[in-house]
Amino acid sequence: MRIALVITMCLVIAIFWPWLGNPFNYMHLKDSVRTSIPVALVFGEPCATYKDGTIEYDISPACYRFEKPRRFKGIWLYEFEGSTFLEGVTSVPRTRPSYRDAAWLMYDPATIDPKPDYNGYAKGGNCYPIHAFEVEFIGQRSPERQGHLGLFSSKIWVRKMLSAKTLPAPNCESY
Repeated sequence: MRIALVITMCLVIAIFWPWLGNPFNYMHLKDSVRTSIPVALVFGEPCATYKDGTIEYDISPACYRFEKPRRFKGIWLYEFEGSTFLEGVTSVPRTRPSYRDAAWLMYDPATIDPKPDYNGYAKGGNCYPIHAFEVEFIGQRSPERQGHLGLFSSKIWVRKMLSAKTLPAPNCESY
């Protein structure tokens, strides 16, 4: 009996380890099971669907467990491959904030002000411009490190933007 239990445990560990992520961070059992690399190799990664020969990933609260919606207020810095939200901050920082102190904000800045080219190169500079906003919104925070390449402390999914004010942007060359 004891040998059967040990063999069963070894098989379970071999099948479900190593993990792509925490299986408890997903909304659906099928995605939780797909965090096991052997299972993912056969059935695909968590929150992934295959359409017309491409893989689409669902990074929303429909697939991942996020905290309950609540009100957030702070400064949002949007730039090429960057969307930094600093909760509770009231002015644009003088230096680039640490990724550990910031969250990745999932929102489209064109809904606030569609005029600028948000992904264009800075005219006369050697960098992409940074756009700064003072924002207040209802959103949901992810349970663990996410955002661009998993660098940020969390990801916040905006459910409803309550207010947004454009602020003077920091100089991208010195930031």
